Amino acid sequence: MSPWRQEGDLDRLTQRDLRALLDCLREGYAIRDLDAFPAHVLAMLTQLVPADHISYNEVNPNSRRVKAVAEPANAVHFPDAMRIFEHHVAEHPLIAYYARTHDSRALKLSDFLSWSQLHRLGLYQEFFRRVGVEHQMAATLPAPPPLVIGVALNRGRRDFTERERLLLNLLRPHLAQAYQNAEAVTQMQRELTLLRQGVEALDRGIIVLTQEGHMRLVTTQARQWLAEYFEGSSQPAGRLPEALQQWVKHERAVLARDDDVPPPRKPFVVEREGKRLVVRLLSDRDQSILIFKQEQTALAMASFEQLGLTRREADVLAWVAQGKTNAEIGTILSMSPRTVQKHLEHIYLKLCVENRTTAVVWAQELLRLSSR
Repeated sequence: MSPWRQEGDLDRLTQRDLRALLDCLREGYAIRDLDAFPAHVLAMLTQLVPADHISYNEVNPNSRRVKAVAEPANAVHFPDAMRIFEHHVAEHPLIAYYARTHDSRALKLSDFLSWSQLHRLGLYQEFFRRVGVEHQMAATLPAPPPLVIGVALNRGRRDFTERERLLLNLLRPHLAQAYQNAEAVTQMQRELTLLRQGVEALDRGIIVLTQEGHMRLVTTQARQWLAEYFEGSSQPAGRLPEALQQWVKHERAVLARDDDVPPPRKPFVVEREGKRLVVRLLSDRDQSILIFKQEQTALAMASFEQLGLTRREADVLAWVAQGKTNAEIGTILSMSPRTVQKHLEHIYLKLCVENRTTAVVWAQELLRLSSR
């Protein structure tokens, strides 16, 4: 049988064949995970074309590296099986043909080799014979060269029929599209995961609201601040605390007015001891985004003590961070301006800075970090 035979000349399919093919198509397009794609494909093919065992293979002919998933999983069970296959992969006529032509149609070993020719190959003697493969039919999926991605159906007794080749050829373009769909969804999920991890690493919290006010996405930091700043407030699951919800509703209403220019939008602020939560609203017709930021309003002397400063030095540095002069700090801490300066000189040495300005930058950065 020639691999170039026209499909129109092949045997007609039965209603049972068509139903099985349609079931496979529905299952294939439901795959959303590229990692799970091989196992799903193998399960589909076992329902469509009977075989002793089926494998999903990613082969690089240049490096002779092979990644394979088999059904059943123990189909290839002898020691060093993959190493042996990789050693003889250049002898495989289908892999060589696919790598050279990129023709992805379903092909059989018998399209290229007679029974005696197959048995003379080291590939057969060292690998196929040991797993009981006398006949194989395969088809490939789109892949960047030189990689060859394909599915291989294997039998030990009878060759595959032209009706079975037709079934695989009819399924093949849909498998290719299902693979591309799963690849696109998997890539998008990975990018969204990276994006979310990046957002979580910021000193911000984010909530995405639907037009109806339901929380579609809540970062970990935003959830923590809702619990901390609105403790004791009651709200339905998936909804904002009542005070925040009413503010969002008011801001949306103001923005929706078309009879006047709206006033500048102000943030929602909740004060707590030594800190406050600032919430800003970004809104469009379909959804809104709340951006949370916590700000420190009290002095963080303890943070400065962690740098190895004494309590008195930490007090001085904290007031320096608030923009106080030596005289003002002396009055607050009941010491002379000269003593304040001496403390500053010790601070410069411990922080490895040279002047008041750099020390203030360090202090402000510590205050920012302590507010997370």
